[in-house]
Amino acid sequence: MVRAILVPTSHLSPPQQHLLRELDLCDLPAPEAAPESYADRDLDTHEVRDVLPTLLWAGLVERRDGDGGSLQLTPVGAAALRAAQCDELMDRLSAVASFANTVSRGAAPRPAPPGMP
Repeated sequence: MVRAILVPTSHLSPPQQHLLRELDLCDLPAPEAAPESYADRDLDTHEVRDVLPTLLWAGLVERRDGDGGSLQLTPVGAAALRAAQCDELMDRLSAVASFANTVSRGAAPRPAPPGMP
């Protein structure tokens, strides 16, 4: 039997993506238990508390009760994070290709859109 994992295709907000990236590196204690762990990672605990219910509901993050309610990235969460990272890279590649196309035609290049290097 083949199992399919459905990857949420909705857009991740910057705070959601930041939290998922940090959880991809390691599990984190619950925000109320160790707010300093979040400050060390440049995460705002208020933002984390705001986005956490959605991430838990979507199955991207799970709370492990055995060790004080630590947060862990699920396989679906890892897949959603990779999809979001892929989308960002596709946007950058598209901008580079557009720039290269413009330059090859001899036209003056346009400034990069906001958020692009």
